[in-house]
Amino acid sequence: MTIGIKEAVKSAREQALQLFEEETLNHLALEEVEFDEATQHWLVTLGYDSPHKLKRKTTGPSLFPTIEEEMQREYKVFRLDSNDCHLISMSIRSL
Repeated sequence: MTIGIKEAVKSAREQALQLFEEETLNHLALEEVEFDEATQHWLVTLGYDSPHKLKRKTTGPSLFPTIEEEMQREYKVFRLDSNDCHLISMSIRSL
């Protein structure tokens, strides 16, 4: 019996929280889901604001600039078996 899309997404989210339990995954969100017919795997992409990737921008007048930091999104692809939802792999999704 094949696992449905909702259960695949739920499982990917749970896997992410377990794998990164030492970190805070700010704004964890579903980005995309794909079913690979050839391998019978769910590919679930989750995104979150990464404290490891900061984008800095300078605003204000040139004599007294203000530096603002903004966290950038990071994306992970979770490959799950569609029969039992076990995690096969997790990879970085680059844009």
